[in-house]
Amino acid sequence: MKKPIPALALLTFCAAVWLPPSSASAVPKLDIKVAVGIGSTTIVPRVPTIDLYEEDPPPNPGDTQEMTYSGTVGGKNASSFFNWGMQIGARVTFDNKFFVEMNAGFSRFYFTYGEQLTLIAIAEGQDPDIVERLTGQRVRMNQMEIPLTAGYRPYANPYFKIFVYGGLVNTFNIRGFVELDGNRKGLQFRPGDVPGYTIAPYLAGARAGVQFDLGPLNFDVNYTIGMNSLTKTDFRTNTHVFKVFLGWLF
Repeated sequence: MKKPIPALALLTFCAAVWLPPSSASAVPKLDIKVAVGIGSTTIVPRVPTIDLYEEDPPPNPGDTQEMTYSGTVGGKNASSFFNWGMQIGARVTFDNKFFVEMNAGFSRFYFTYGEQLTLIAIAEGQDPDIVERLTGQRVRMNQMEIPLTAGYRPYANPYFKIFVYGGLVNTFNIRGFVELDGNRKGLQFRPGDVPGYTIAPYLAGARAGVQFDLGPLNFDVNYTIGMNSLTKTDFRTNTHVFKVFLGWLF
């Protein structure tokens, strides 16, 4: 009986020729990331323009009462405020080029309850006493963010990598606080409870950004534009969010 060794050797040789070994680059690479960041949130309410007039007393009894133009309110009035946040996520890179990333985190932005919000609240019939207490106060809004992004890595070496990406950011407004009489939590409210400025509970955003890996350090610079209105009002409120994150890769 002939031994099957020559036949087995021939089969092994053919497999080595026709079936190339799998490349390490074909194995997806997983990076776990923890990051903290700061940035700015720009709020642009598109309030309809309204001309204001004041009544002038008639010079003589029986004369027609006249109205004097006193100014215009409304229009686009952009205001930028500080924000900060923290997040944890996972980035999976395929074939050392394309990647997808999902994060979940906490974010907070600030805005001021200014004169324009006061005018809107009074026009909507809100309690003047509450509105007066809010006017000029700083409001803090807590949020939960879930960014879902994908992109491409155009350059990499053993020490430095560049990633460009875009995607969707799901933002859920959770709870807000107003500083009153020196108390940082003088008034707590849900997003829909802000007089004259009912904040939407959910905000979708389109994000574009770039990341840099320097060893285990990750730098993430991104910009997000709101796809729906920040407020549940008759007018639209646009948002523009800029953030810079510093993260650590595991």
